[in-house]
Formats: sequence, structure tokens, C-alpha cells
Amino acid sequence: MGRRLTLGDGERHVISVTPVARGVLGPTMVAVAAVVAVQLASHYLGVARTHHALLALLLVGPCLVVVATRVWRWRSHKVHVTSAQVVVEGGVVHHSSVAYDLRDVVATRTEQRVLERLMRRGSVVLELSTGAVHVGRVRHPKALCRVIDRERADLRHGSYPLDTVFDAGVTPPTPYWIDPSE
Repeated sequence: MGRRLTLGDGERHVISVTPVARGVLGPTMVAVAAVVAVQLASHYLGVARTHHALLALLLVGPCLVVVATRVWRWRSHKVHVTSAQVVVEGGVVHHSSVAYDLRDVVATRTEQRVLERLMRRGSVVLELSTGAVHVGRVRHPKALCRVIDRERADLRHGSYPLDTVFDAGVTPPTPYWIDPSE
């Protein structure tokens, strides 16, 4: 969250994406149900009315702790796309950062179920020569794949003009070398 992405020479930041929240909705709904249960119990039961705050702390407190830790873990993960690499960073206590060079990326693809397609969420997978790497579940995964593919194309085509002639500058290995230009 407070970490800064370090860029190389000539490298530019394209986009940063926070992955989709996982496991936050369930504990939030349980916390809301616990608040409603405490309110109903304090309305109908005399004992609950006198110990309303203690009952709320015992039922709602653990749910709110679980929600807070999961939100903290969710917000600590980021996917950065630069003009030269894809960086996946995250971690709450132990920060980790993994960078994949765009020249090593062979292809990108998405993995989506039917419900994820309707919600426009899914997993982004980078196909490397060493194997597939799951970047994470994000919103609009096909758009992120298009951004990565566009940067890969710019990296591939933007290096040299098409009329560039490369000369090895190698001296002939033997004195009997035949020069075809003569």
C-alpha cells in the first residue's frame, strides 16, 4: 500500500490494478446479521437489553476483525503494468514482488466462469516460455490482457525501424574468404 514501484531507464508506468476482493462479503453479511440479532434480542429480552454493548462486542467483534484483516490483505495486493514488465506485488506482513518481463510473455489469456463473465471479473494468465503464471482475479480481465498485449506489441515493434541494417563487423576467419559484393 505504501510501497512505490521503481521503474527502469526509459520505462513508463501504464496501469495499476487492485485484484478483486476475496472472502469479504461473507463475514460482512454475518456481521450485519449479528447486529440485527443483537437489536432484536435487546428489544425482546430483558437480559440482552441490560448487556446490549457486551452482547454486540461478543457477536459482532470477531466478524469485524475478520472483515478488517481480509480487506487489509485485499488492498495490499497490486498488479502493475509498465512498458517493460508486469509486476505482481503484495503481502501484509511479508511483502513480495514478482516481475515478469514483457519479452518473456508469449501470450495472455483469461479464465472466466459464466457468473464471472456476467460480473466482468476473472483471472488473468500470462503464458511464459517456462509455463503459465496466474496474475490474479481482476475486474475487466480482457481489458487488462489487451493492455498487456498492446505493450508487448509496442515493445516488439518499437525497438528498431524496419529499414535498419545490422552489420556484424566480423573479420573473415580465413584469408580465402570470398566477398560476394566484388
